[in-house]
Amino acid sequence: MESLLVQLSTCSELIAEGYSSTGTMGWLNEFCATFLDFASDLKARLPEVAPSGANLEVETIFLCLTQVVTCITHLERTISLEASQMTRQHFLDRLDWCLRRMLISLTQLESSVAPVKNLEDHSFVELMDLALDHLDDYMEKLSQRRNNSLHILEESFTEDSFQLASIVNHIVRHVLAFANVAIKSDKMALTALCETLLSECATFHEEAGDPNCGHRKLEALSLERALYALESFLNEALLHLLFVSLIELENTSVEKLKEALRKDAAGAQELISAFDINMDRIQQIGVLAIAFSQDIKTKTIVRSCLASLESLDACIVPALQLPESAASRQHVEILQEHFNQELLIFRNVIHEIIDSCSLINNYLDMLGESIQVQEKSHLKLIVQRGSVLVEHFRLPVNYAGLSEDGQRVHKDLILILRECQAVVNLDIPVEPKRIVKRLKILYSVLAKLRDLISKDNLETDCSVASLAPIPSNATRTFVRNSRSVSKRHRSFVKQTGNCSVFGPQDTFTESASSESDLISFQMNEVLRLN
Repeated sequence: MESLLVQLSTCSELIAEGYSSTGTMGWLNEFCATFLDFASDLKARLPEVAPSGANLEVETIFLCLTQVVTCITHLERTISLEASQMTRQHFLDRLDWCLRRMLISLTQLESSVAPVKNLEDHSFVELMDLALDHLDDYMEKLSQRRNNSLHILEESFTEDSFQLASIVNHIVRHVLAFANVAIKSDKMALTALCETLLSECATFHEEAGDPNCGHRKLEALSLERALYALESFLNEALLHLLFVSLIELENTSVEKLKEALRKDAAGAQELISAFDINMDRIQQIGVLAIAFSQDIKTKTIVRSCLASLESLDACIVPALQLPESAASRQHVEILQEHFNQELLIFRNVIHEIIDSCSLINNYLDMLGESIQVQEKSHLKLIVQRGSVLVEHFRLPVNYAGLSEDGQRVHKDLILILRECQAVVNLDIPVEPKRIVKRLKILYSVLAKLRDLISKDNLETDCSVASLAPIPSNATRTFVRNSRSVSKRHRSFVKQTGNCSVFGPQDTFTESASSESDLISFQMNEVLRLN
């Protein structure tokens, strides 16, 4: 471990040199070579460095490794273009932070003290599983009550109720953080569901001393239903927000911000505010994507995207407001390219892990409601959101998953969506019946595509069932399932009989090579740049 810390310190010293005018391409090559030596040794010593398995420190190291590779890429371009010091400093500051954070994490791992994961460190999905596991154990204890000491069990029941109350409080915190950026109707519904959950949890806690096992069981079942109801609606709200946010990315692009500030700096504040709100939404979508995903590479890529976007969000608007000059234009250009690249990666990863049927179903719900409203401005917005589905199936991994019939219906989808976009964007008045007629056709085509995908997934599931048992617990609908990654199916990842697009890595111990594979990928990126 000492040698790793020394190598990391050397990397930090090189970054310090990079702040001066000596930070040339030769300096960057030296840094890449030194960092590659560190990453190579880390890969070789990974089982020794983290013998207890994946934890927060290991995840932090993976995030920092990915961020270093990302910053090197853009720092190389900055040096090649001889960009200004403020551009160089942006990436050097991020590299310095990553190296310092890795040093702290490695030092923590060296202490050999098993890290204690507090409830604050658990994701929404982990907290849900903890709560449901506690309820399962509680129900099991109730069934065994007659065969055990009443006094011991009563103490156990009381302890369980206290633990559940704490877990539920943390679940509610996660949900309310998401609700804060959700669309208005979903925010109200999520708040109400949180209140119901807290009420059920309070009743469960109060009834912990009830001598009637039947009453206790009913309260436990009520609490379980409240948990599932909250999670189910959260998935729907997450899909709603995904449609809204991805379209808003086009409406509040950096290019549009640049143009608005050039025309009227004071009048651009509303657009800047919309940009900031959407970045908050993207962060929440990413946080839940990380929580639902079971693949370590996917988690790390999403974390890295969020880290980059958060860093750029803090400086891209101030950069746009700098006095006009060649240096400021170049500074904005580099940051804008970086921002757009990270958004593209983020969008692609989300589309790779999201469940196609769930995405279609969510859009069908919005489309069905809009047909009843028949307000042109609203219909125009809903049709615009249909482009998210086009983007979803434009991704090779999603299009390849369609059967021959599915690909044929997909072509029909593209055609009818274009017709809908044309009719709602006409400048001349259009009879609502003409618009509704095309929207109904769009609805029919999408429903057919969904049914074909569901049929193909069912046939795949049946073939997998003949090879391995399928978990019988709750199904979450947002993401594709991975048969081997969790005892409860997730609602954020695709439900496939094999694994997610990056492979079936669930935990550190189940796939010892998973982290090494991730480091190998990052090392190859450094080699390519060096």
